[in-house]
Amino acid sequence: MSIGLVLEGGGTRGWYTGGVLTVLHEKGIHFSTVYGVSAGAMNALAYISGQINQNTATAYMKNMTDERYMGIKNLHKTGSFFNFDFMLKEQPHTIPFDYDTFLNSPVRLEVGTTDIETGQSVYFSKEEMDDGFTPVRASCSLPLIANIVKYKGHLLFDGGCSEPIPIKRSINDGNKKNIIVLTQDASYREKSGHGLYYLMLCIKYRRYPNLIRLMKNHSKIYNSEANLCTELEKEGKAIVIRPSVPVELRRYNDTEMLFKIYRMGMDDCREKLLQIEQFTA
Repeated sequence: MSIGLVLEGGGTRGWYTGGVLTVLHEKGIHFSTVYGVSAGAMNALAYISGQINQNTATAYMKNMTDERYMGIKNLHKTGSFFNFDFMLKEQPHTIPFDYDTFLNSPVRLEVGTTDIETGQSVYFSKEEMDDGFTPVRASCSLPLIANIVKYKGHLLFDGGCSEPIPIKRSINDGNKKNIIVLTQDASYREKSGHGLYYLMLCIKYRRYPNLIRLMKNHSKIYNSEANLCTELEKEGKAIVIRPSVPVELRRYNDTEMLFKIYRMGMDDCREKLLQIEQFTA
């Protein structure tokens, strides 16, 4: 029976996922297909290439304080808070990224994005990646703080707009069992709100009513998927690894807190290792 690995996004909370995947990799626990959106997709690249470890995490962590990585200056200059050229084109050559292992791995990759014209999810496989991992760039591109990504005939934004937790994609692919890595604790549910952020979305993306509809209903979409994960866990069809305490991060480049989040992911995964090993046997 095939088992899917489902990775939620969450921006810098994705360091929690990095900690979880580090332990899974150390224990030689692998999956037929990895489903990731946003930061989950970024982590999937390192996991499939076999470079998800503490040394690599430390190397990437150092770049978090580099002004080229992200910031208001970058937003004003390029229209994107995050410098994806630096993250997905330059960093992979300086760290470096193991392209051969990634491309030759038997593990399938499904990166979730959102087509802003249709409001539907669009997934891209490993074979559909270009040299700059454009689908991953799209999957991480949040409305208002990133540019629309044009790729293979689509206008794309963050995969989390349409499917913040890509569990339904895994189920639809036929995976009866799943390991799901979330970046919010068990008590978290997204609150609905149509304040200034939503107003700005409506103004800037008025040409894309299906995107506006998605963002208006985003809390319902997220909470429905979070509830589904809980139901699957109760039914014995999934193991959900989530932060044992709420993740609070006030600054993107607070490396001390990011390391704590990363280590929490490692610790929480180790707590469930026996269960995971039995589940995947």
